[in-house]
Amino acid sequence: MCYSAEASFIASGVLIATSVAIARTPKEHGSLPLAAIPAIFATHQFIEGCIWLSQDEPGLGSLETAAITLYVLIAYVLWPIYIPFAAYRMETCPKRRIAILLCQAVGLAVGVNYLVGMIQTPVAVSVYTCNLSYQVASIWNLGPAYLIAVTVPLLISSRKGLVLFGVGVVASCAAGLYLEQMPSFPSVWCFFAAVLSISLLAYFKAAQRQVVSQRQVSASI
Repeated sequence: MCYSAEASFIASGVLIATSVAIARTPKEHGSLPLAAIPAIFATHQFIEGCIWLSQDEPGLGSLETAAITLYVLIAYVLWPIYIPFAAYRMETCPKRRIAILLCQAVGLAVGVNYLVGMIQTPVAVSVYTCNLSYQVASIWNLGPAYLIAVTVPLLISSRKGLVLFGVGVVASCAAGLYLEQMPSFPSVWCFFAAVLSISLLAYFKAAQRQVVSQRQVSASI
């Protein structure tokens, strides 16, 4: 499977449109972090498109470094912290909220681990089998913990739509690991998950229809 600047920019454009559609859809207050996921992925994919372009423009220097740093901060630090937080805000079951908080703690450990590694060792990027490979240092190898943080909070949610999204994220991770070796895994799974996050629009539309239906039933009683 081949990726390019064009693929990243197209994915970013589609996700921007998705984000606008979600923003215009009435939603509960606690769902705002979840609703922001496509917008974050849109930014992420746009940044990676810029990184692709910089591979052919060695004179960009500091701009390339800034783009790479921002990309890996989102991929390695933000997502394992943000996804449990978004799932927690949507959860109402006390026992599930406790479980998600445990995942949140795992995500914080993962994020801090990679952040310290990035501070100690500059991030490098190269083209690896038609994908961008990011060389990110870390204190400990927390790859499995990363996967737990970005998938389990969704899978244990009491919201069916989030569980389905979580299954899609698991499939994206599995596909990324199968298609590519670990050095390019973040790039691959982030692309898949970005495209998959379009499904969140269907989730919010379905939730809106359910609210309208419940109001109609209440009004008829």
